[in-house]
Amino acid sequence: MQHIRIDTHDAQAIDLSELKRKLALVAAGMDARFVRAGTTLATAIETIDRIIHSIEGVTGALDESVAGIAVSSLTDVAGQLEALPAVQADRDQDMARIGAASRVLRDHVMDMRQALRVLHIYGMNIKIAASGEAAFVGFVNDMGQRLATGEEHLEGFLAKLKELSGSVGSVQQAGRLLAAEAIKILPAVPRRLVRDAGALNAHLGDVAAMARQVAEIARTVQGRVATMLGALQVGDSTRQRLEHVVSALQLLDTCLLDVPDVSAQVEVTAVIYRLLAALLETSAADFDRDAVLLVASLKALQPDTAALLELIDDDAGRGGRPFLIQIEEAVGEVAVITVQLQEADQRSASMLCLITDTVDELTRRLTQLQRVQFNVQDIATNTRLLCRRHGDLGKAVSVVAGEVDIYAHSLGNAMRGIGRPIAELAETNGALATKRADAADGDMGGKLAQALVVIREGCQRTDLAVREGGDDARQLIELLAIAGDEIGAELQLGATMRQAAIVLSAAPPFGALSDAATMALGMLLPQIGALYTMAQEREVHAANVPPGFAVASAVVEEDEDDDGLF
Repeated sequence: MQHIRIDTHDAQAIDLSELKRKLALVAAGMDARFVRAGTTLATAIETIDRIIHSIEGVTGALDESVAGIAVSSLTDVAGQLEALPAVQADRDQDMARIGAASRVLRDHVMDMRQALRVLHIYGMNIKIAASGEAAFVGFVNDMGQRLATGEEHLEGFLAKLKELSGSVGSVQQAGRLLAAEAIKILPAVPRRLVRDAGALNAHLGDVAAMARQVAEIARTVQGRVATMLGALQVGDSTRQRLEHVVSALQLLDTCLLDVPDVSAQVEVTAVIYRLLAALLETSAADFDRDAVLLVASLKALQPDTAALLELIDDDAGRGGRPFLIQIEEAVGEVAVITVQLQEADQRSASMLCLITDTVDELTRRLTQLQRVQFNVQDIATNTRLLCRRHGDLGKAVSVVAGEVDIYAHSLGNAMRGIGRPIAELAETNGALATKRADAADGDMGGKLAQALVVIREGCQRTDLAVREGGDDARQLIELLAIAGDEIGAELQLGATMRQAAIVLSAAPPFGALSDAATMALGMLLPQIGALYTMAQEREVHAANVPPGFAVASAVVEEDEDDDGLF
């Protein structure tokens, strides 16, 4: 910046108009100089706002309620994988119980089927032995219908058992595939997931601590910069005081026109020059003090801004990418087993429904078969009673009817045997349903995918915050350096005001004032006093005017104290 120089050589010959011009130029330039610095500091505050906003975004993405889910998901999946052999062994035992109950059921059904076929044969024998006797033929035809109904229920039995057997085989096949894949990843992958979860948790803690430190430093710097922004009023106050000096010189110029006596003009000029020199000297001292303090305060921020940048750059070095890569690799390794586990779970769930349907249907058909068995026994009994009325014919038929009764009882025994494996199926099904309800969510793929989403978002936000935060931190350092340079360059203004004070102080001292000078000063000094807007100006005025001309300092609400800018 080019500064105004006031030559103090040969200060006896003061060019009042030139002095006024130079001081007016200095005052006029004050606003532009300090407004520029103020704009720079305001931009710095906005930059800090962006840093804080970015860091808060990272904190939100890595909040315990969000990122903690990822850690829990990884730990849960690791636990599920490690428990997989035990879970599968338990499932195999359940399938074995269901298979055993199904085989027992089938054996009993086949016995019942054989009994029904034999009963059909005995029915034909009764017809033959009865030689077509209508009464006996009617009983046999009725029994045949009952037996046909029984066979129909037995076919339903067999179809349902076949379906259940196929379902058991399907679950066992899924279990074998699951076990084969489990061998490939156990125990290495779940242990790695546990390590990754622990490392991720530690990383989240580090990032959260970094975010808190960055936010704390940023807010501290922001508060100090805001205070400095307010302290830039030193430029405005100095401008006002210079303008008051220039205005006082103009008032002096006007006043001297009304003072015809040259010696009185010299006396008035000496008094005013002394006053204005004191005002300029005080302004220069205040300006130097506040401007130097402002520059020092800006430089004092350098450790904080450097620490801010270092924290951000350190986090850029750590980053979250390694965790994302490791977890994605682990997800890839368990991808096959998660699909197969889900398939096994789905088949198990389907089996629960199928067993429930099977038990219900077998129970219903068993009730119907029991009715068939009772009906056949009744027919056998009635046939034997009928035989008593048919002499020798009846004796032959009675022998066959006795066999029918024996096989009807055999059918009943087979039915009673069916009840036990049906109850076994119902009990196993209830145990399976309880285990499924008590088991944790088995969707390992979903949990890992959810963890990846959270970690990926956290990494993206952290990367963005680190990249933008680093740029903003560097810009902040540059802005504060620019503001410091701009204000530091204005320190020459104090010297300029001192030079003007020296020039004005070079006026010859005054002694006892003439009446003409006293009269002129009586009008001029109150006019100059009316220019002041600061208490210190009034104090300097009162201390540097002849006795009798001091004016009381009026209280000005707008600016009672122009000191203490920090």
